[in-house]
Amino acid sequence: MPRISAIVITRNEEERLPRCLKSLQWADQIVVVDSGSTDRTVDVARSYRAEVFTEEWKGYTAQKNSALAKATGDWVVSLDADEEFSPKAMNDVQKLAQADDPSVQAYAFRRKVFYLGRWIRHGDWYPDYVVRLWRRGSGRFEGGHVHESVQVSGTVKHLRSEILHYTYRDLEDQKARLRKYALLWAQDQFDRKRPVAWSDLCLRPPARFLRAILLKSGWMDGWRGWLIAWMCAREVRLKYRNLRDLWHHHAAIGKTCP
Repeated sequence: MPRISAIVITRNEEERLPRCLKSLQWADQIVVVDSGSTDRTVDVARSYRAEVFTEEWKGYTAQKNSALAKATGDWVVSLDADEEFSPKAMNDVQKLAQADDPSVQAYAFRRKVFYLGRWIRHGDWYPDYVVRLWRRGSGRFEGGHVHESVQVSGTVKHLRSEILHYTYRDLEDQKARLRKYALLWAQDQFDRKRPVAWSDLCLRPPARFLRAILLKSGWMDGWRGWLIAWMCAREVRLKYRNLRDLWHHHAAIGKTCP
């Protein structure tokens, strides 16, 4: 029978990790790459029979590829520490890996977010398809400083089963991570020499808000849908403002050089 390896990267995820690893107990191998947790994350991972490796933080893409390199199964599944497979998704993963269809190299699942006490079913956040099961050797993580994803060589089949994502702990957590990811995104785009225009700051944020709330029916999630759309627009504005500031700083340094 084809073997399945599960990979997870962690840092200080003592509270959320048990839910994630419980949904992976059917896997033949569980690999956890930890980047120096100061809580009980490593102990928790080992209690769920995970193979734990402690490595310095190399960025999301490199860290996940390091975990992937340690997987030995015929198929690989990947979860973040704040995610879990739904019961149907767990069943689908095992059936699909056992079927071992040679015409399919990867499977994408719907990711459903639990946000401020409720599951979100509309807007930009649902259905958010993510590749989380692939034939080992057919997929690899790619991306910059943030927003890495699995790039697959071959056919990807989309499924209706869900990965459950327990995202921000509260609004302050969301704001803090928004600022973090916006800065990482800006640095990544600056490194790629991406320019920034006035339209990026003035037009992209409201366009993102309208897409989420109207085109993707975010309003159907009530006040949470409106808040999500507003926060997404705020993140877009912060991304491009950070990128603009990096270019201004670069230009200022250039003027002071002899």
